[in-house]
Amino acid sequence: MNARFLCVIALITSSCTTYAGEPYSDDSGLNLYGAIDSGFSSTRVHDPDGTRQKLTGLISGGLEDSVLGFRGREMVSDGWAAVFQLETEIDNRIGDLDDNKYFFSRTAWLGLASERFGEIRLGRQHTVAQEFSEDLEIASWKAMGMEATFLASEPYSIDNAISYLTPKWGGLRFGASHSFDVTDDQTSGSRSPAYSAALKYERGPTIVAITWDKTILSDSVLTDPHNPEAWQLGVSYDFEIARLSLAWSRQKNGYVGLNGGDPGDLGLGLGAPEFANGGRLDAFLLGVAIPLSARGTLLAQWSLVKPDWSWGNGEKAENGQVATLGYVFTLSPRTRLYAAAGLASRYSLDDQIVQGQGTTTRVMAGIHHRF
Repeated sequence: MNARFLCVIALITSSCTTYAGEPYSDDSGLNLYGAIDSGFSSTRVHDPDGTRQKLTGLISGGLEDSVLGFRGREMVSDGWAAVFQLETEIDNRIGDLDDNKYFFSRTAWLGLASERFGEIRLGRQHTVAQEFSEDLEIASWKAMGMEATFLASEPYSIDNAISYLTPKWGGLRFGASHSFDVTDDQTSGSRSPAYSAALKYERGPTIVAITWDKTILSDSVLTDPHNPEAWQLGVSYDFEIARLSLAWSRQKNGYVGLNGGDPGDLGLGLGAPEFANGGRLDAFLLGVAIPLSARGTLLAQWSLVKPDWSWGNGEKAENGQVATLGYVFTLSPRTRLYAAAGLASRYSLDDQIVQGQGTTTRVMAGIHHRF
């Protein structure tokens, strides 16, 4: 798998110069881009069974994920362009793909775009809900950012998908995504389709986003399933002396992206069985970014989750919290240093809401470079 992936990378990279030289249009081109993030972290976990763990060593993607991607565009006719994106996440601790199931684990889509009519994308891609809500996040620390509790904002990908994004109208933009089958089967009668819709307003220092996602699970993947659904609403405003972000999410019947933990062995990433079988989870986010100098920024973020279910023994599920405090120093337009500390109380970074979950603490520092 890795050898084949490297061959694909070599072929595409070698074609960049050739493609750019073809006499199609000044607006045509193929771009290689990516990010490498390496750091050191120490994590202490108090598990539900009372055991304590300490994990210390290198970390990949401490500030932002390490990725490698290709982006292409070719003008075709009447203001339309053929566009595509191929992107994969890498684990630079060991020089391997983060997910060995895929060549391009994040995106692999092809589409058409027009400034007048918008853009349509076909293939493996992120939902419009993720794309429109990502700017609400203040601090994207690994497993402790906004996506730790707002899992509909985590950069998971949906297969067999089509998305449409409108042009911007005075700062307002709408988008919709549909996956014919998130389980990759696409067989009539056993499909599990997913839907996503989002509205975003962005003008000057103001960002407002509202998103909705729903996955319709087939009986072939889970007996008598409830259909996961998520709403998100958030606003961000840049006061120049600080940027403030507020957000709320309601997740029902499990995690809509099938990207949560699996503490009850349901096998789908829906989260705890009590959540997947009719439970509801509200999440709240507050974040602030404060520039301390021309190149240094303090990042503070806090999130609260409130489950509404009770466990099998009648005990009510407790609220959980995730809080982080960090500092980012810009060495150059492409390179940043960072340091952060985080605390997760009654919340698991792997399985989210777990009965009896203790406290997780993490400190880390590293370097992030974009190319």
